[in-house]
Amino acid sequence: MESMSDPTSAMSAMSEHDATLEHDPTTRERVVVAGLGRAGLDHACAFAMHPSAQLAGLVEPRNELRRFMRGIGFTAPSETSLERWLEKHACDSVVVCSPAAEALETIETAVKAGLGVLVHGLANMPGETATRIQATLASSERPVAAGAPVLFHPLFARARRSGALSPERVSQVRASASVSRVFSPMADPGGRDVLDFLLADLLLLLDASFGPVVAVKAKGQKLYADWFDECQVEARFANGLKALIDASWSVPDYPSAAMVIECAGPEGRVIVSDDALEMDMASLQGRVVVSSEPSQLRYDSGDHAGVAEGFLRMLGGDPIATSALSVTRAANVARVVDAVRASIHADAEEREVQP
Repeated sequence: MESMSDPTSAMSAMSEHDATLEHDPTTRERVVVAGLGRAGLDHACAFAMHPSAQLAGLVEPRNELRRFMRGIGFTAPSETSLERWLEKHACDSVVVCSPAAEALETIETAVKAGLGVLVHGLANMPGETATRIQATLASSERPVAAGAPVLFHPLFARARRSGALSPERVSQVRASASVSRVFSPMADPGGRDVLDFLLADLLLLLDASFGPVVAVKAKGQKLYADWFDECQVEARFANGLKALIDASWSVPDYPSAAMVIECAGPEGRVIVSDDALEMDMASLQGRVVVSSEPSQLRYDSGDHAGVAEGFLRMLGGDPIATSALSVTRAANVARVVDAVRASIHADAEEREVQP
């Protein structure tokens, strides 16, 4: 029986980052960040701070964002497109944080140039766009990845490592994601809704634990404007397991997204959230809060530090990082979200996920 009464010793036995990431200053991964919105800035900080990486360049078509990056101290050369940047400079990998409409062109350029690619937010893109990006990445001879900070959250990662979130132990699954979002007339979500902002990340966690979703039934509610603020989903996995999922961005007092997965099976129950992991199973017992979970990061620059660390570990052949950064999983989740939307518009009729 595994006990979690001593989270430090338990972590040392089950660390997602047990292997040492070797640091050789002469062979640092030269990384270009394309797309300098919030995610691009976060990734630029993460790779610039990592001893195994070098922030080699920045790509952004909007002049004001390139000027902003220079103003806050980034000295790496910048250009309006990756193609123009590569005419003058060299790199090893590109981190694509551009909006979905711009991402594909950058990814095609990177693959053609023989570069490694890390795509931010692939699961949150429209299914058709994600599928085209997946096909483009499949032709690459270099490592490719789809990053999402939620898959590097220490408690969800630990729950997966422990085996508590596995189809063999679980027969019932409930999951929820909540956040408080307030949009003014001048700052609406740009046509996106709770499915894009919350549901996709929760589906990534469920796919990593139980495998791909193949069919859904869903209902959605529009509370304040012409976008979905809440949804309820019944998801069926390829192995036959079903999950009931709730997502809302209208829950008070949640300034940051809060996710919870509750499972039950013949051995007992497990609840994992952003705050705590509680296991009450025959072979897995105990409780760990996130503040007591030791960080294995070489540095911590925020949510995307785990993704940056994972990408560099994937380049070194780490199988756990490779799985967490799966392009196939992220693209499938994007298509699941499309199926959820189609089911909502069809009055909760079941919709199969397009392969």
